[in-house]
Amino acid sequence: MGKQYESRHKFFELPIKERINMFEDILEFHRFVNKQGYVAIDFYDGSIMYDFQNKRTIICDIEYYAKKPYVNTVGRMWGSGRFMSPEEYEKGSVIDEITNVYLMGATAFVLLGNAVEKSIEGWLAHKALYDVAKKAASKDRNQRYQSLEVLSATWKQAKQR
Repeated sequence: MGKQYESRHKFFELPIKERINMFEDILEFHRFVNKQGYVAIDFYDGSIMYDFQNKRTIICDIEYYAKKPYVNTVGRMWGSGRFMSPEEYEKGSVIDEITNVYLMGATAFVLLGNAVEKSIEGWLAHKALYDVAKKAASKDRNQRYQSLEVLSATWKQAKQR
């Protein structure tokens, strides 16, 4: 069994609370990135490392992050389809904070549930958090939270239910 497989297996044995904390670390990082005027490009689970001993999330492989505004000039952009919003497939689309809201919703599904179908089946946290992740990962940009700040605030409220 290779180290990468062992690490992945170990991750999926983490308590849900630790996975939620990891998601919140990732969301906080992207809120910071947004405030600096950048958007995430090519963020996926390979960009996430976890220090199991110190219970610390480490984000790496961010060299493709871009200054806002950013326009999709290639059609299907780089990255894992599990994390990519519809606008990351469409040449000429604006890649912005709302795109990154989708990314955070997709990240929640990768860490806490069904990353492909984004359904309630397989979701490991409580339903209020599922509802937040589902709205964030809406294919319709207008149905998503319109900022990472609103997503973060709504997530925190849902977590307290």
